[in-house]
Amino acid sequence: MAKFNEAIISIRPAFAEAIMSGRKTVELRRRIPPIEVGARLWIYSTRPTASIIGIAIIDTIFRGTPQAVWETYSDRIVINRGDFDRYFEGAREAIGIRLSKVQRMQPIGIEQLRIWKEGFHPPQVLSRITASEAKRLLRMTSFEEEAGSNVVRLLRA
Repeated sequence: MAKFNEAIISIRPAFAEAIMSGRKTVELRRRIPPIEVGARLWIYSTRPTASIIGIAIIDTIFRGTPQAVWETYSDRIVINRGDFDRYFEGAREAIGIRLSKVQRMQPIGIEQLRIWKEGFHPPQVLSRITASEAKRLLRMTSFEEEAGSNVVRLLRA
């Protein structure tokens, strides 16, 4: 499967706001579709916000045991240990997406997104968008962004 460089990611409002404020720099996932370091993520804040509220660049994608991810990144994920453990219960691997170059934008609401892309539904995890779809989203905003960095695999237990 080909990797892609533009995607919409669904994030609960409290976590999306923590990303926008800079308190949360690592997004956690149990699984992730193929996506490149350097890809632009359009941050969709789920209901009740139901809007794209900003963008970020994937700086690093790391994988490791949940314990290794907690030990390495707990200060950057804005979640308590109990919620972290519940989220990764039964998982052998945790995936972290380190975000950089975060920029808040004027929200693009679900109604506008359904005009932008017929049949738009917020993604469960990530949803690939094409370069032309990203350009149309950019026209709804006032900025562009760059990419770059490394992939790291956590090897500690």
